[in-house]
Amino acid sequence: MKYVRGADKLGARLRRMPREVQREVDAANAKSAQELARIARVLHPGKGEHKADITVTPQDDGHLVDFGAKAKVTEGDRGPRAFVNPALKVSRKRHRNRAKRAMKKAVARVFTGG
Repeated sequence: MKYVRGADKLGARLRRMPREVQREVDAANAKSAQELARIARVLHPGKGEHKADITVTPQDDGHLVDFGAKAKVTEGDRGPRAFVNPALKVSRKRHRNRAKRAMKKAVARVFTGG
């Protein structure tokens, strides 16, 4: 029977990786949700009371960005949503890259012992 040196350490690191990745990605998602809400507030055409309706609510599996009553479509199931869709489009690439970066950072932390 052969013995692989360091296999126990590698196994421990691999078992620790999902927790580290989850923690980093959760932090990145929280930051992305806040940023999306900030962009939507800037693009919102209404007054201050409607801008204040744009909120971020933490949930078990992420963050919910509620764009308020002005973002709801009144007829049909689709509509232009004048400040929601541009905010999503502007921030989509940044959010995706932030999540990738968080994942890489967590994996690097697990394997470099940081």
